[in-house]
Amino acid sequence: MSAGGGAPNRSPHAVVIGGGVTGLVAAYEFLQAGWSVTVHEASDRWGGKIWSSPVGDRMVDAGPDSILFRAEAGIELCRRLGLEAEMTHPVSKVPAYLYVDGLLHELPAGTMFGVPTDLSLLETSSLISRAGLERAARDLTLAPPAPNARGGARADMSIGSLCRERLGDEITDKLIDPLLGGINASDLDRLSLRAAAPQLAAAIDNHGSLIRGMAAVREQAGATLGSAADRPVFFSLTGGVVRVIERLLEELAQADLRLYSPVVDLPDGSPATGVDRAGAIVAEDRLQADAIIDTRPPRHGINYASVSQVTMAVPVTVLDEVMDTSGILFPRIGGTMLTACTWFSSKWPHYADPDTALIRLTSGRYGDDRANRLDDDTLVSTLRDEVSPVVPLHGDPAAVRVHRWRDALPQYEPGHLDRVARLRAEAAERDPRLRLAGAAYDGIGIPACIGSAQRAVRELLEP
Repeated sequence: MSAGGGAPNRSPHAVVIGGGVTGLVAAYEFLQAGWSVTVHEASDRWGGKIWSSPVGDRMVDAGPDSILFRAEAGIELCRRLGLEAEMTHPVSKVPAYLYVDGLLHELPAGTMFGVPTDLSLLETSSLISRAGLERAARDLTLAPPAPNARGGARADMSIGSLCRERLGDEITDKLIDPLLGGINASDLDRLSLRAAAPQLAAAIDNHGSLIRGMAAVREQAGATLGSAADRPVFFSLTGGVVRVIERLLEELAQADLRLYSPVVDLPDGSPATGVDRAGAIVAEDRLQADAIIDTRPPRHGINYASVSQVTMAVPVTVLDEVMDTSGILFPRIGGTMLTACTWFSSKWPHYADPDTALIRLTSGRYGDDRANRLDDDTLVSTLRDEVSPVVPLHGDPAAVRVHRWRDALPQYEPGHLDRVARLRAEAAERDPRLRLAGAAYDGIGIPACIGSAQRAVRELLEP
């Protein structure tokens, strides 16, 4: 096989820029297709945001702790990598909670992405007031949005704008924002409907109602996957999500893998190596390849949010109780830096320990840089204070890890899909061998990054 003018007497060669999961999957797919591959990673390690590091004497996920189970790309890759036997699911029937108005509320049943699919199920929850329920019910009688020129009910808008219009502020702020906004470390009123929540966009397009539309999605998912109660939403691996990176690197033993190898853009826009660790060009070595996949964050047009995490190994003797929960979400309206408190040891079997609770406190949203201005000790004490009404500690943790993900999560603001299309068109015009892939473009989750890499490779493999 040859492509892009590759000589017939050699296998075609691909260059991948970036050694996160997107880049490593792209390299793996090229090798599987019989290509040779070089991967350039600017930092000192592989895996990007997928990483484990010690908390006391245990290795614990320092980035994502789970992979979406209902997205086939992640499951299929794990099977191809021989990881199926290591797949594990959250402890069944462990609830999640919201901390609102000084009280813990169990996440209501019958919601998808925080959108209710049956308002009667919310009536038994203390989370939403009677007035809030009545306001949300207007979604069922409001006229559907008028079609636009593209055939959808609306051009792109923020998720917040649509949800406030259809369901009101209370459900938007107390239910939808901590889920969709929290996952994206975003402000729901600046988060693209069509890029970040295509399911909501389809619901309003196809049904003229968010409640009816998401009820149909839920019913279809139940018919396809079986009872929602019997199907996990996420999975992990007994050695942590980092096992995906470890196995990819094993499969890439024949590839040319280069750490401390940044790539820069020359004035004409073409990528080149031959730069020092500060990024200064010391030699204009243009990449020689039949195909190039660039997974670096775009330099312009997409904003990023930073996230800080404090992970604690806490002796159960200093806790009032070991909470039977996967985690607690803290909505933006509460004003805390804290966005989530994840109980790893209650959520995952591989982190369970009868003597020690493993708890992660997460902070950081787009537009909220308070955590960035604090040193580690102050960050730890601040987040402990904020979580203390629901998780009081009567002593010190046995171990604490602080990790800061600077500019970690791309913000899919309204118009994101058009923005991405423009960036990709400009890249292809500069160099027909070049494709862009990664979290900045097609989704922030691990399956989305896998799919982004695989699509880019397919485009370059096909004549």
